[in-house]
Amino acid sequence: MRFADRLLAGLAVLVLALARWSTATVGTMTPAAPRPCLVVPPLTLPTVVRQGVLASGETLAALVRRLGLSPSEMLPWLAAVRAQIDPRALPVGLVAEAVFDVHGEVKALRLTPDWRSTVVVERSGAKLVGRHEERPVEREVVVVQGTVQSSLFDAIAAAGEGDTLAVALADLFQWDIDFHREVRSGDSFAILVERIRSAGRTVGYGPVMAASYDNRGKRFTAVRYAFAGDRPSYYDERGRPLHKQFLRAPLKFSRVTSRFSLARMHPILGVRLPHWGVDYGAPVGTPVMVTADGVVTFTGRRGGGGNTVEVRHPGGYVTAYLHLSRFGPGVHPGVRVEQGQVVGYVGATGLATGPHLDYRITQNGKHLNPLSIGRDPAPPLPRSEEHRFAAWAQQVLPLLQAAGPLAAGRVAALQAASPAPFHG
Repeated sequence: MRFADRLLAGLAVLVLALARWSTATVGTMTPAAPRPCLVVPPLTLPTVVRQGVLASGETLAALVRRLGLSPSEMLPWLAAVRAQIDPRALPVGLVAEAVFDVHGEVKALRLTPDWRSTVVVERSGAKLVGRHEERPVEREVVVVQGTVQSSLFDAIAAAGEGDTLAVALADLFQWDIDFHREVRSGDSFAILVERIRSAGRTVGYGPVMAASYDNRGKRFTAVRYAFAGDRPSYYDERGRPLHKQFLRAPLKFSRVTSRFSLARMHPILGVRLPHWGVDYGAPVGTPVMVTADGVVTFTGRRGGGGNTVEVRHPGGYVTAYLHLSRFGPGVHPGVRVEQGQVVGYVGATGLATGPHLDYRITQNGKHLNPLSIGRDPAPPLPRSEEHRFAAWAQQVLPLLQAAGPLAAGRVAALQAASPAPFHG
């Protein structure tokens, strides 16, 4: 056999042996471990957030411009915002945020007008999509107590609460207590109210459920109550309505600078003349409220009284508001106004040495002292409601004796028995 033939025969035997060995061992071999692969997380591009606060007299467009949006890109974003909220109704202090990507393109706008919700407008592909996000809040029913040392505002602040609670308390008793001149050091108060907190701070309050105010030894009480599907109102512990025909004063907080007089020395003319009203000193722009329901009969400039509003009321009464800087929105002759509605703003027009309101009242043409009228009450509770009201008053008024939050069980019992919604 030639060498080449012998070599080919040997190779054939070797191949056959290898094939037999492979067949015998393939079922017992351990497969090789897979090579590890690198897992890459989704790429998150950094963003830039710019924040601003709406200033007094500023428009939303101006605020958005301050955040860095150009005039051309502002238009679609503002249109998307308008679909969610009225830009004309935005409050001073509104917090706005603009979110930009690394290329400077606007990705989102966030507007927080109050504690209730945030308006969000985001870019989604080629569209701008808006929505309202409810803000998480905590609600607790508490009793707030305090003693006046200098002012009601300071007393409320000393109790750890906000100015809005002081205003709410003054609104309750405004028909019986003139908070401009009758508050004294040593006065005390207690308020049962729902307190609303967000991110660890108080952001608002629900309606006052019950309150008391001790003024110079006399105790006033208020209980919130509703019947027959009517709007909630406030009554004292005997079921008598707190609401009276006239407010005690047309300004929430100010000071009396001059009283009703038949012979007052005029500060500009230098002669003694009757002063048919009461002067309240207050900064220019302070809202002036009409003191009773009625119809506006005059708006305009009138001699030394400057800008004046006159309102006719039932019973032959006419109230006048002098020296205004401007008139309230929509206030003109023939318009009906409701007690507490803003009819103008404090100014110094006409013969005035400084900003103040001259408030006057006549009945059938006779001048009256504004500080001595306004005691006629609103209609009382129906007799059919007296027993139910008394039961509710006996449930809430004793709670005013101890300050602090109410237990969950007590709150649940109050909610079940309450004649008016907790949340207003």
